[in-house]
Amino acid sequence: MDALVTPTPEDIRMSEAFESLMWALARPGTRQRLAEPGLLPLAASLLDRETTVHAGDGTMAAALAATGARAAPLETAEFVFTSLAGEADAARAATASVGDPLYPDRAATVFAPATFGGGGTALRLGGPGIRGTVRLPVGGVHPSFWAARARAIRYPLGFDLYLVAEDEVVGLPRSTRIEVI
Repeated sequence: MDALVTPTPEDIRMSEAFESLMWALARPGTRQRLAEPGLLPLAASLLDRETTVHAGDGTMAAALAATGARAAPLETAEFVFTSLAGEADAARAATASVGDPLYPDRAATVFAPATFGGGGTALRLGGPGIRGTVRLPVGGVHPSFWAARARAIRYPLGFDLYLVAEDEVVGLPRSTRIEVI
C-alpha cells in the first residue's frame, strides 16, 4: 500500500519562500515576489537546528531563535540577518564568511532589508544569470557596503546576498559584478 504524503499549509508556505529565493539567485537583480512579506518567512524556510545564524539586532535574534538555529558570530555564521543601512552595519556585514578555497560553499548567505525603485544607490549588475546588464536602484543599504562587498569577494569565495523589500526579494550571488553608477 502506497502512502500519499499531503503537504501541510506550513510545508507549502516554506516551499513558496524557498522557490522565491532560488529564483532570486538564478536571476540576479530581478525582483521576485514573496508569498509573505519580510525576512522571517525566508528565515523559517532555511533555518533549522543544523544551521548557524547571526542577527544584527536583539529583536531579530529573538525571532530567529524560534527556528532552532544556533546563534553564531557573524564571521562564522552560515546565515546572517542584518541591516546594511548604517556605515558601521555595512562594514561589519562585509566580514561575513566567504568560505575557503577548499570549501567555498561554507560561505555565508546574508539577508538585509532594502527598498527598490525610488531613491537610493543605482547599481549596474552583470554576470551569470543576467543578460547583458541590469540596472537596480537600491535604498536602505549604505553606499559604502558595495565597495566593502567588492573587497571581500574573490570568486568562488564570497557571500551571497538577498535584499528584501516588503514582499519582494532580489538575490545578488557572489558571482554578480556590481558597479555603483
